[in-house]
Amino acid sequence: MSELASHFDEEALDMLKEVMDEEFPELIAVFVRDSEQRLPLLQKAIELGNAGEVRELAHSFKGASSNISAQLLADHCFALEQAGRAQNLEHAPEQFEQVQTEYWQVKALLQQMLSK
Repeated sequence: MSELASHFDEEALDMLKEVMDEEFPELIAVFVRDSEQRLPLLQKAIELGNAGEVRELAHSFKGASSNISAQLLADHCFALEQAGRAQNLEHAPEQFEQVQTEYWQVKALLQQMLSK
């Protein structure tokens, strides 16, 4: 399994690149910009114990991740969204760490892809 395949639905990503064509780099730039604004907000909501905000931020991050076929990142976001929905943030710091770690890996792979 390629490194890309462990983080993305490669078939869906290839289709997205084909459909977006010249706009694909802009889509990735928007994803990165939005994600890097969203991560500190999510971390702060967890620190404050604001389950509703955690749910909303994780939900929108999940959607953005799904849009670029970053399935593992979307799955981690979904787990955090569910924690917020259940009003149980006991494991949210560890879940956030998984989201953040996966995001940095996804970002690096996307940047590699764009530089080819």
